[in-house]
Amino acid sequence: MKHYLLLAAAALLYACEGAKKPAGGDDGFTILYRPLRASSFYLEQRGDEKRLHIFNPWQGAENTELLYCLQPRETFSDSLPMHCIPTPVRRAVCLSTTHIAFIDCIGQASTIIGASGTDYVSTPQVRERIAGGLVRDVGYETLLSYEAVASLQPDVVFAYGVDGEMNAVTDKLNEMGVRVVYLADYLEENALGKAEYMVAVAAFYNLEAPAAAAFRQLAVAYDSLAAKGRAAAVRPRVILNAPWRDAWYMPGKDNYMTQLLLDAGAEPVGVRRGGRHSEPVGLETAYTCLLQADYWLHPNALRSLQELKEADSRFAAAPAIVHHKVYNNTRRSTPDGGSDFWESGAVRPQVVLQDLQHIFHPEWSPDYEPVYYEPLH
Repeated sequence: MKHYLLLAAAALLYACEGAKKPAGGDDGFTILYRPLRASSFYLEQRGDEKRLHIFNPWQGAENTELLYCLQPRETFSDSLPMHCIPTPVRRAVCLSTTHIAFIDCIGQASTIIGASGTDYVSTPQVRERIAGGLVRDVGYETLLSYEAVASLQPDVVFAYGVDGEMNAVTDKLNEMGVRVVYLADYLEENALGKAEYMVAVAAFYNLEAPAAAAFRQLAVAYDSLAAKGRAAAVRPRVILNAPWRDAWYMPGKDNYMTQLLLDAGAEPVGVRRGGRHSEPVGLETAYTCLLQADYWLHPNALRSLQELKEADSRFAAAPAIVHHKVYNNTRRSTPDGGSDFWESGAVRPQVVLQDLQHIFHPEWSPDYEPVYYEPLH
């Protein structure tokens, strides 16, 4: 009920702002929603028909555009092309827990009937549905169980593409009559851009108007915090991640975590020159960065300082370990290791930012209790 109340209260704001602008085309479609922070989608409308445009939906994609037609159920037919989706969606499969968060935040979690890695799902209502046998685990990426997905008869599968190889997955599902929509939220350069995908997903439920207004409200809260963080005179140095298979992945300067740290009033260490993606660096280079960092965030699945020291004896000399300033985004975790940071955190970037500001500048909010982050002891 709380989701519906939020959306209903926000709908009037959206309507008053006016979303439609001429698209410049000759097919009668006009802009329904042009994002404020996201760079990889927009919505347009003609009568009861909507279209979602997604740009460069996987790493390495250039000049790639995907077009999805959101067709009202009253006029939908199974004979329509596979990029046409009946709306409002009644049965959805999510291949990312982030997509679950987008659907849950508009009060439509009951439409989710399949997911990848159900052990890692955090959303309470969806976990209840999993326990009750109402949501099926469909496997991962190229190891997806096509038969499991097809047997669920979903209206849509919300997917993401790490690279172009997912095209083969799409083709196979389409052959089985399953319609797939790729979302590019994980490639956005900032946390608000990722969160704004709630509007794109809401359009499949005819809830894009209240979702857009709700996004504007959380963006105001985020921007207020970020302004303070960007103006911080003292900026502690922070390193991200930990070694993985003899490499340490460092984010690019346009990566959303890099931007989050800057908005939190910190200075990321070891950031690569360009791009949104994380890239591997040599371990010796990473160790040098580690010795320069005041704080250490996201040390993979390690949950204690002792585990870090046992993983590599050189870690013991890291200032972040010496001064007990290592934090992980595991405060809200499932029994099998899933983290709600990657789920509800995607649609609550203002809360993630407040967590980080409390870590780096505790004097700003001495009574605040972090939601997603916890210190390692």
